[in-house]
Amino acid sequence: MKKLKFSFLFLLFLLSTAGCTSFYVFSDLGTLGGAFSEARDINEHDHIVGSSETEDGSVHAFLIRNGSMIDLGTLGGANSWALGINDDDVVVGSSELADGRIHAFIWRDGVMTDIHDPAHPSSSEPDSSRAVAINNDRWITGNVGISGVVWRTIDDVEFLSGSVAGPKDAYDINNEHQIVGWHHSVDQAFVWEDGMMTLLPHDVPPAGSRAYAINNSGLIVGWEYTLPHGFKQAALFQVDDLPVLLGTLGGDESRALDINDNGLVVGHSDKTEGSNVPFYYDPDEGSMRELMSLGDGMAFAVNNRKIIVGKVKNSTGEYRAVKWYLTRWRF
Repeated sequence: MKKLKFSFLFLLFLLSTAGCTSFYVFSDLGTLGGAFSEARDINEHDHIVGSSETEDGSVHAFLIRNGSMIDLGTLGGANSWALGINDDDVVVGSSELADGRIHAFIWRDGVMTDIHDPAHPSSSEPDSSRAVAINNDRWITGNVGISGVVWRTIDDVEFLSGSVAGPKDAYDINNEHQIVGWHHSVDQAFVWEDGMMTLLPHDVPPAGSRAYAINNSGLIVGWEYTLPHGFKQAALFQVDDLPVLLGTLGGDESRALDINDNGLVVGHSDKTEGSNVPFYYDPDEGSMRELMSLGDGMAFAVNNRKIIVGKVKNSTGEYRAVKWYLTRWRF
């Protein structure tokens, strides 16, 4: 366990109001003793999960709460990665086993448990799995091999089937038990609910898409190819309408990675000079805004308090886990 060290605060963006200005600032969340780290998810208590290099050069899943970074350990191998957390501080991710295989895990109250289901192997990767997201009912989604799955409990696993056969990746689940992801065979984003998979509408002519996150109102974000050049652009999806493209920060491509219940979207975008930087998109403003960083970076997740987590490159070129939050200055 390592105490959190806030090594820098930076002015990010100004939102002017009468008599005051709001700033997004960010702080370095530190590491588990190594050079790099990244923050992948945050819950409504502002507790954060991700992964970090350790002193011995391996990578371990971590949980940050009460100002401390906790090493969650592994399933016996060298490395582990935390990818999701719910509001009860139950964490999911993937870990190497002692023999090098990678299995999905759930971590709760200090104990990491292997949840890989050997009774349902994928034909192409029969012993590989990862858990990517968990909701407040402790339903977990992720992948076994190249098949998207949902764990209702550790022993109740269902593969995400649909009317179109083929491999699928699952990326997120909300508290309404809706799951989003990508169908490989048709190169298209989907939403899955109650055993039924719906492919999300495309612009015409067809183009590829991904759905990375869904909020509790059913709004979905990810990216869609923009034609004729085939650039990927951050998009907001709904089941019964065409996607809304969110633009870029001047470059060709962008990707939306998360959305909170108020519609605040975060992700990363190219700039004109070629850098790739984190962004937020406020639906009330209707435009994409850059989250300042020392260099390239990504915003992976945002909670309903508008706290954003991700990673940015520091002055030595290493990625570090960071969080961005709003503060106010009066004048």
